Amino acid sequence: MENYTKKLETVFKIVVLLCIFIVGVFLFLLYRKVSKLGKLPTPQAVKDTQNIDVCGEECKSQISKEVSKAIATVSGTTKEEIVYQPAPASGQNKATTYIPFSGPITTTSTGWVDAPGTDVYIDLAGDYGKVSGVAWDAFLKVAHGNGQASARLYDATHGIGVNGSEVSTNSPTSVQVSSGNMSLWAGRNLYRVQIKSLNSFEVTFFSGRIKITY
Repeated sequence: MENYTKKLETVFKIVVLLCIFIVGVFLFLLYRKVSKLGKLPTPQAVKDTQNIDVCGEECKSQISKEVSKAIATVSGTTKEEIVYQPAPASGQNKATTYIPFSGPITTTSTGWVDAPGTDVYIDLAGDYGKVSGVAWDAFLKVAHGNGQASARLYDATHGIGVNGSEVSTNSPTSVQVSSGNMSLWAGRNLYRVQIKSLNSFEVTFFSGRIKITY
């Protein structure tokens, strides 16, 4: 009986120790979980993190523009700009100046050729102030109405045809053909008339004029 009692006490002690061990392990795991939860960011911290880059691509683009402006300012390089002349507004009183070209001049060339005696220097801003319209017209014909006669103004200073200045006709008799509003480079530039034939039939430039309305 005594031996049985001792065995029972031993088993009881083992059970108690085992329970204490299990409770200790449980408390240790619970402590670790609570510690991890304490390290999680607060909602405000998450919000602040999301709002760090409030500038984004828009700011980057603006910064790039400002850097480009600064570089351009430091370099001191200026570029010549085209002066586009819009059509005169209706109902306004405008002064008009004509610059005439005389002929006749003929060619059978299918490439642009200079019309002798038509050179003229023009500085729109310097000579006419704020110009509101520049156009020109020419009297042309092509022999027998075969092919096409063309004429344009040529900017000899910059080595380019004047944008919007080309006019043409396939009439066998002299007719007036007119351009729309033209774009001229700023500054004092040398202009002249050029003519050509579409298919080597003789073309004739009789006369023309530049019309400046300001």
